[in-house]
Amino acid sequence: MPIEKFFKTLPMNDLFNKLSFKFASMMKRFAFLLLLLPFVLNSQPIVRDGLPLDLNQEKIILLKHEKIEVKADKKAGKQQKYLYLRQSNHNSVIEESNEKLILAAMDYPFEYAISTLSKYKSILKAGYKYVLISNVYKNEHLYSQPNEGELIVFEYFILDVNENVAFKVFELDEMKVYDSKMLIRRLNKALKKQYPESY
Repeated sequence: MPIEKFFKTLPMNDLFNKLSFKFASMMKRFAFLLLLLPFVLNSQPIVRDGLPLDLNQEKIILLKHEKIEVKADKKAGKQQKYLYLRQSNHNSVIEESNEKLILAAMDYPFEYAISTLSKYKSILKAGYKYVLISNVYKNEHLYSQPNEGELIVFEYFILDVNENVAFKVFELDEMKVYDSKMLIRRLNKALKKQYPESY
């Protein structure tokens, strides 16, 4: 090939190589996203009606409340003072609420453990298949002011941690979420329909 033709074709070859490299990089990223897709899709549990059929044979984790960081400044205006009261009141009542949960849970007829949202995963390997979960344990509601006259209602689910399936069992409004006796009563009421022989 004459040297002149070689130099004329060199830019096209470079362009082709660059495009090939970019295409290969895009395909690698696309393949990586495909690998991640199942984990993204499965991050939210599937919600089902009813109760697990084997709850009487499996162990469940009941969650207690955790202290939060009080971030609101009570001197920074009416809204901040309100949030300060919400956050500080939470911290002041959860000790009694958690103590009552220990006593109330004794009325639960099947095997259980008590933990917190931040620590329960560490005891799953001990054979615990279910967790009684609710968004109330995330405490996000304590950092925002609800609309005037609004009463926040929290749903409680029995989560199958193996299958990522959540069974809705009852609801409690924010005025009752610290009432541990009521929580266990509502849980037992739901279970009694399916396992009457255990009550």
